[in-house]
Amino acid sequence: MWHELYGRLQAWLDRTRIWRLTYRGIRVTDVPDRLKTGKIYLVGDDGYVWSAAMLCPGGCGKTLEMNLLPDAQPVWTVTEDANNRITLQPSVWLKTDCECHFILREGRIHWA
Repeated sequence: MWHELYGRLQAWLDRTRIWRLTYRGIRVTDVPDRLKTGKIYLVGDDGYVWSAAMLCPGGCGKTLEMNLLPDAQPVWTVTEDANNRITLQPSVWLKTDCECHFILREGRIHWA
């Protein structure tokens, strides 16, 4: 319950631009059981990344996992700058739960 309320508050603050969270990449070999807001988990091994996972910024608490393998569809690309800020392309559109639609550019959520 608290987790969901916190997520909704963070999403509202993000949408109103009162406070903006910067999403940064963290490399892992598996998606953690508990994801943290503001982290994009780059899942892979030996320098090869095949998936990106994050907590839904819309506040529903859902784990979003985006495929980074070019041979499977749909596919996203991830770039990371020197400060670990993530850009994720194309947009992410959750058609269930909170139904949020956003673009992650230079670590910032831009609502679509």
